[in-house]
Amino acid sequence: MLVIREKLKLRKHYKMKLKIVAMYKYSKIVNTTIKGLVVFMKKWIVIALIIMIFMLSVISGFIVKSYINFSGKKDEGNQAVLAENESDEVVDTSSANETVSPNAKVILTETYQKCGHSIMIKQEAPREIINLSKEKVQEFYKDWNIDEFSSNEIKLSRKKSGICNEHYIIRESDGFISISCKNDIGEYIFKGLTDISVQYLSEEDLNKLEQGIEVVGRDNLNKFLEDFE
Repeated sequence: MLVIREKLKLRKHYKMKLKIVAMYKYSKIVNTTIKGLVVFMKKWIVIALIIMIFMLSVISGFIVKSYINFSGKKDEGNQAVLAENESDEVVDTSSANETVSPNAKVILTETYQKCGHSIMIKQEAPREIINLSKEKVQEFYKDWNIDEFSSNEIKLSRKKSGICNEHYIIRESDGFISISCKNDIGEYIFKGLTDISVQYLSEEDLNKLEQGIEVVGRDNLNKFLEDFE
């Protein structure tokens, strides 16, 4: 009986020892695994930190560059505005100080609302405006708008109702070509006879003259008459 009991104790002790050894090996494996995970996590944490630092650097650089570009453009815009204002001030000052020279030309342009034609007349500056400033010239031409003003040239314009006086009708009168001018109500006012005879004109041209040939513009009138001479 004593032998059996001793054997049972030994066997029980051996099993306990095996359990202890197994638990030790298991704890060692767990520790190794945990250490490996810690190392792995530390490695990826470092990599993640490096990536974040890189991205923050890129974003910061982009923001700084955008701010510099915006500031530069803003400064350029301000400089351009200042330069433009200075230029306007110079132009306005020089224009205000200019007066009409004795050799100046005056260009008058009248636009007629009914026909839409513009008549331009270029002439010498009248004595009354010589050495006058822009403001004084405007007082002299009170019914006109000053479009351009310099000491050597003044451009004036205005609008008028009705039609211009360059609407002509050409007819035959007493064997010669006659000229009439159209007024605002559509009537043709006789202006006079030319020295162009209709004696040698074709029958077709005579028929046209009998009906009346309308011509607009002084230059077109002169060209038309030249063709019949």
